[in-house]
Amino acid sequence: MPYVTIEDRVDRVEGLFGKFMAEMAAINQRGDERQKAAEERMVRFEQEMREFKAEMRASKRELDKKWGDLANKMGTIIEDILAPNVRRLAVEHFGFPVIELFALRVTRRQQGNEGEFDTLVVGPDTVILGEAKSTPSVEYADEFAAKLKVFFDYFPEYRGRRLVAVFGSWAIPDVVVERLTAHRIYAMRMGEDTMELANARALEEARG
Repeated sequence: MPYVTIEDRVDRVEGLFGKFMAEMAAINQRGDERQKAAEERMVRFEQEMREFKAEMRASKRELDKKWGDLANKMGTIIEDILAPNVRRLAVEHFGFPVIELFALRVTRRQQGNEGEFDTLVVGPDTVILGEAKSTPSVEYADEFAAKLKVFFDYFPEYRGRRLVAVFGSWAIPDVVVERLTAHRIYAMRMGEDTMELANARALEEARG
């Protein structure tokens, strides 16, 4: 067995310690690299999240605009559907011998107030005022009833003629039809083939 001196043992320990320190440095270096990589990934993730949020906000603004445009377009479509049917019923149902005036989206001013009226059909003895709503409700029915009370203030030239009110939409819930009937307003909605007056019988029986 070879003789091992203290110096040999010290050299061996120093060598092992040096190797250990080198391995620890390598581990630390790899740890630093992993930490740096993780930090870089976090920075990229935060940037992506900021970009994603910005895109979502932009998308929401665009979506809100599209919904607004669609709502406006739907309102116009309903008006465009209602108007010719009001004119048709003026002759077919209300017996107009002649139509003196047929007007859409009429604006009138009276004592500083401005009134907007969707559809106006004028006959010799009767005036029909049509109101179109894409989302009919009881509140809209009440608002239309209030508008009827001041109609002749805006159109004094038609005083003395009978005023007929028609509230129209593609579909009108029965609860809204009932409120319209209580206000003596005709409810026009889509039937099997065309737009029809849903409460005509009830209103005309009430008139006698």
